[in-house]
Amino acid sequence: MRRVVLVLLILILTYSSYSTSIWSFTDPKAEQVLIQIPGTQIQMTLADYVKLKTSNYKNLTGKKLNLKETIVFKGTQKQIKKTIRKDGTIDMAAYQKAAKEPFKWHWGGFFLGLFIPILGTVITLFFKDENKNNRTISSLFGLSVAAGVVLIVAAISAANYY
Repeated sequence: MRRVVLVLLILILTYSSYSTSIWSFTDPKAEQVLIQIPGTQIQMTLADYVKLKTSNYKNLTGKKLNLKETIVFKGTQKQIKKTIRKDGTIDMAAYQKAAKEPFKWHWGGFFLGLFIPILGTVITLFFKDENKNNRTISSLFGLSVAAGVVLIVAAISAANYY
């Protein structure tokens, strides 16, 4: 008797779970996804946001962007543009990954920037893999450390010269 009740219960739960778990997800088009411009109540599509210029942003919001805000604005546009496919749909997996992916230190990039200062940073730009951004940023840190060492050595030698 227990087996019959258990089998019947499993069949009922399986049947109801199949009827409610069939989903078809499709990636939305960039013209269908609305985003809100930060600090305002203005909404626009992702396709329009990618094409937005800083002068048009000033006309929409009434606020001029300073240098830091312009760099962040252009960087955001570039990240969103990378996730939009040629057919106009948004690659949601890449969109969510780009938004959540933190910086991870890359020692190879750092040492390229440190020991081959300018050329090492350029070399990191030619690698095409998932660590490209981390490697490039780490090489820029290495480049800045190398430039700092050169400036310190130049200052010390200039102080000893006079």
